[in-house]
Amino acid sequence: MTTMKGWLAAAAVAALSTTAAFAAPNNETLQYDWKLRGALSWVARVKFPTAGTGVLQTQPAGAANVDSRLRISSGGTDYIEYRSRMDNTQRTLASVNGYTFGSKSEHKETVYDYTANIARLEERADGQTETKTKPLTVDAARDVLTTIAYLRDHAAQINAPVVTDVYAEGKPYRVRIEPAGLKSADWQGRTVSAREFHVVAAPGEKKKFPGLTVWISEDDRRLPLRILIDQRYASIDLRLKAS
Repeated sequence: MTTMKGWLAAAAVAALSTTAAFAAPNNETLQYDWKLRGALSWVARVKFPTAGTGVLQTQPAGAANVDSRLRISSGGTDYIEYRSRMDNTQRTLASVNGYTFGSKSEHKETVYDYTANIARLEERADGQTETKTKPLTVDAARDVLTTIAYLRDHAAQINAPVVTDVYAEGKPYRVRIEPAGLKSADWQGRTVSAREFHVVAAPGEKKKFPGLTVWISEDDRRLPLRILIDQRYASIDLRLKAS
């Protein structure tokens, strides 16, 4: 049975579909420079780097699905990584996020089972593995990467706040996508127009989504020129340098 949240999400998508949506490429490699914004240096005995490079890559996965991966590194073997498998509606089928820094590592994987309405989680950290299941309360789960893909597809149509759900590490967060209009952005030595979107906790929510801001180029490619991923004590600021 379709849940009320699912019905609301479907209604929001229907409202957006009055104009033909842009289709983000399913075979693309984008290269970024990144810097750490904020005071974060040491968390859980792990020293985070403060700058480096990032790659956002999408590629086909079978006939109808797409794999997306954002890998953030600072040289060497240390990295932060987000991975998603999505269908052609940007519904998340599976997601992974994790990091490796020195002797510390963490890997969290979530598989979304829409038939059984559950999310299966596996967490590996420093040689220990924990598995669990949680109720899946939405008809279309999205994580950070599938939310970025969704924004690229619908950037021109989101002209008012949209309330939806975003999953992080298998946990659902009620969020509001807030369009901030056209802004200026730097791209390949020139100033271009970009649509700015803030993904923030929905009003009244006790469980706060960390936050995500994306700048989408106002052209035929709808490139994510800048991605700001909020963490607990700081933000990772990625700026596109090549595509």
